[in-house]
Amino acid sequence: MVKPNLMVKAYNLLKASYRRAKDGFEDVDASTYYDRVHTCSRCDELDLEELECTVCGCPIEVKAKWKTESCPKNKWK
Repeated sequence: MVKPNLMVKAYNLLKASYRRAKDGFEDVDASTYYDRVHTCSRCDELDLEELECTVCGCPIEVKAKWKTESCPKNKWK
């Protein structure tokens, strides 16, 4: 499992933050959040020590909460 380097993570965070600001900083409801986290918890791409996606480098607890985000493996939207 090769994780994204710091520059890739920073770029992904910048893009995600822009989308979030543009959409009004909305979060998903609790049910959607738990469904997303549950899906991530069963994914082979999850780094269990860091709780980060090894595809995009995002922390799961943040990515799953933001309404504008989606799974880079298309497991949830």
